[in-house]
Amino acid sequence: MKHCIRCLNNETVRNIRFSPEGVCNYCENYDKIANKLQDRAAMHQLFQERIDRVRGKYDYDAAVGISGGKDSMYVLYKLVNDYGLKVKTFTMLNGFFSKSARNNVDRMVKEFGVEHEYISFDPALRKRFFRYSVQHFLTPCIACSYLGYAAMINYTAKINAGMCIHGRSPQQMLRHYGEDVFTGFVDAGLQSPEQTDPNALYAELLRMTEKKLDKGLASDVKEMLYHGVKQNDFREFTAFFLYHPYDEQQIVNFLREHTSWTPDADYDHYDCKIHHAAHFIYQCAEGRPHCLPEVSVSVRMGQLTRRQGMRLVQRAFYREKPRNEMRLLCHALQVHETPIRLKAWIYRNFITK
Repeated sequence: MKHCIRCLNNETVRNIRFSPEGVCNYCENYDKIANKLQDRAAMHQLFQERIDRVRGKYDYDAAVGISGGKDSMYVLYKLVNDYGLKVKTFTMLNGFFSKSARNNVDRMVKEFGVEHEYISFDPALRKRFFRYSVQHFLTPCIACSYLGYAAMINYTAKINAGMCIHGRSPQQMLRHYGEDVFTGFVDAGLQSPEQTDPNALYAELLRMTEKKLDKGLASDVKEMLYHGVKQNDFREFTAFFLYHPYDEQQIVNFLREHTSWTPDADYDHYDCKIHHAAHFIYQCAEGRPHCLPEVSVSVRMGQLTRRQGMRLVQRAFYREKPRNEMRLLCHALQVHETPIRLKAWIYRNFITK
């Protein structure tokens, strides 16, 4: 199997290509923006421009999506305490939100003194979307991501917030940079806010969404995205960690020291009750852990050596099925595990990535 000579990506990664020298397209795409990302002073200035542009001009300076996880809780703390923003928070209920995460959300919004709202979707549409995602893409995460984007984009304009600020890590944002839907948001974030056209970005997001879905689902998602929002009135979708350093352990330590945040022992994605099932199905289809492209970002950025990165990937490998979570996923979506596993096997062995 062919591997990138710089990061850990190999031929199992979708849309991967290799230069004659053996460097993958994801490393080459990253190189185009590396200098900007590494200029911390300039990046902080870009974020400050965005803050100054909206502060005090809307009902809320920012809408912030929170899941109870470390990243969103840290972002909320910083926006309220360091930047002094007036924010309203919201949490998407996707049907798999854990009780432990909900307890953290309820406690933390009171602790920070911010308004908060839970966002629900039509149960039938939600179930239909998740089933489609599992049966066609072999992961529920695509449905969750699209619903999440729709909720954030829609909600920010609905409550008249100046921008939406999210807590995706650099590893999540850049794992498929140059080849995925999120690329446009990264590129926009690297420009001055005056150069950004949110309406054009969301139109492109919809176009890419519609290409992946059947026409009925695409129409429903589009309606949900625009429902309650005036035409051409979308706000910027801003990535906090595009402009600020990201260190997972430092974030966890900070929250434990400065807040009453108390996640489960496994604090990584503890908010999702089917997290391990989703990643297990992904592993069955791809033949390797889901985290490989994200760990490759850390290697590419010089935060990990190749050996350290490989150890992380090896530790993430499922050596047995997460039975309870698989049972929960299949029961909730009324799908059978056997055809899903069979399709994953066919994809892994016969489909060119």
